[in-house]
Amino acid sequence: MAQHLPPEALNGWLEAAAKELDLDSSDVDIATVLDVAKHVAHEVARPAAPLSTFLLGVALGSGKSELSSLAEQLVSRAHQWADEHPDNDS
Repeated sequence: MAQHLPPEALNGWLEAAAKELDLDSSDVDIATVLDVAKHVAHEVARPAAPLSTFLLGVALGSGKSELSSLAEQLVSRAHQWADEHPDNDS
């Protein structure tokens, strides 16, 4: 059964997962990450969403840019992908 939760409902999981990975949970903007996943899932393919958010994290961790800028790039690319692949069954 799919659960639809507001981003703030994930705060507990974020805290636990970040602690497990020795990361600072305050560095994570849940709403931005979920927004990227939503756009990619709808405009590329559902399995591309976790892959894309993983890539977002790798890029952010390597110091490529700020989260908001990287997120905008991926959302823009998802829109472009949808335009280039109109028969895509996402």
